[in-house]
Amino acid sequence: MKDYSGCSCPKSVLKLLLLLVLLALVLGGCQNNASNGDDREAVPAVITVWHTLSGTEAETLEGQLQAFSKNKPAILVRLVYVPEENFVKKAYQAEAGGEGPEIFLAPKEILLQLYAQGALAPVVETAADAFPAALAQFRFNGQLYAQPWLIDVPLLFFNKDKVPLPVDLTSVFAGNGRLVLPGLNMSLLSTWWNGQGGQLLTNGKPVLDQADNLAFLEQLLRWRSARVLELDPEAWEYFASGQTGYTIAWASQAQDLTALNIPWDSLPLSDLLGGEGQALCGPTLGVANSAVKTIEPLNSVIQTVEQALLEPQLEGAVAQGGNRFPANSHYYSSGDKQQAIEAQVEQVLKQAWVVEGSALEQKLFSLQEAAWQDAFAGMSPQEALAQAQNEALQALAAS
Repeated sequence: MKDYSGCSCPKSVLKLLLLLVLLALVLGGCQNNASNGDDREAVPAVITVWHTLSGTEAETLEGQLQAFSKNKPAILVRLVYVPEENFVKKAYQAEAGGEGPEIFLAPKEILLQLYAQGALAPVVETAADAFPAALAQFRFNGQLYAQPWLIDVPLLFFNKDKVPLPVDLTSVFAGNGRLVLPGLNMSLLSTWWNGQGGQLLTNGKPVLDQADNLAFLEQLLRWRSARVLELDPEAWEYFASGQTGYTIAWASQAQDLTALNIPWDSLPLSDLLGGEGQALCGPTLGVANSAVKTIEPLNSVIQTVEQALLEPQLEGAVAQGGNRFPANSHYYSSGDKQQAIEAQVEQVLKQAWVVEGSALEQKLFSLQEAAWQDAFAGMSPQEALAQAQNEALQALAAS
């Protein structure tokens, strides 16, 4: 058998061939790496936003974010509409599997449910220009879990053809005045109630049965007996059709009146109380981060997208497409206001009641409302407030 272990090629040739093979491998590897690096740079980071907007608001937001992506080609924002009734369940299921969006854009009630089930992470980008009361709604134990985006506030509306400009509460009920309310709602009536001394806590203890709370409730009952105050779920329809001169409603509802050519005007309730009284923030849309998807490699990208969402110009554009109002205070000082009612919204938000999401007051609002409703249903106001006070003390002892 022949021995093929040897080779007749010179050693210098073998070394040269070996060097050429190694050089080809190195160059090929570098070329592949460079190609892969270029591909990675060319593919944008995708940030998914689940939202509940529809109609013109949704179209406006989509247009604003398309313009953002043109200026930030490294970031692609993907909007996904999720109906309000399915939002919490779908978010919970998605996050349980490590999926879902990076950002939620939804009503406060939905965001609070997501917070309660641990689906929200502390915010990545804080809006320095948000009104304090609007921001406080999403703060729990000192930590912010969402930020206000669009908001609403209560105003007193009056029909200029039926009643004169009111100067105080007494003038609302004088003459032919009649105030129709949709219900005994703390969010609608808080300015009126606390502007006349109403309180829920004193030195951290519930005081739902204190004298000013009783006086307020008795006043409501007297006006109802005099038939100058009425409760009706269709209060807004009565006002819009000219059947009553006054109502308290959300500022966003003013668009209905303009469309119907109603001769209306409005006032912050504090204007009737010598500047006293603080409103609770009304329906609010907020921006929040997913607890699952807020991870370090994406934090800076999420922050950039949230900065864009919280810009006063973007909030203002979406607000003009719908009927809610920007929660960014800078919008109102930038000269972009389109309607006189926005000055009233700004006034209400500047002096609104700052109540944190984890504050004890949040547990007492429903007890106060229940006491009002019990009194209007026939229970004595003293008994109704005493019952609410007892329930408040029980809630405090259990917390």
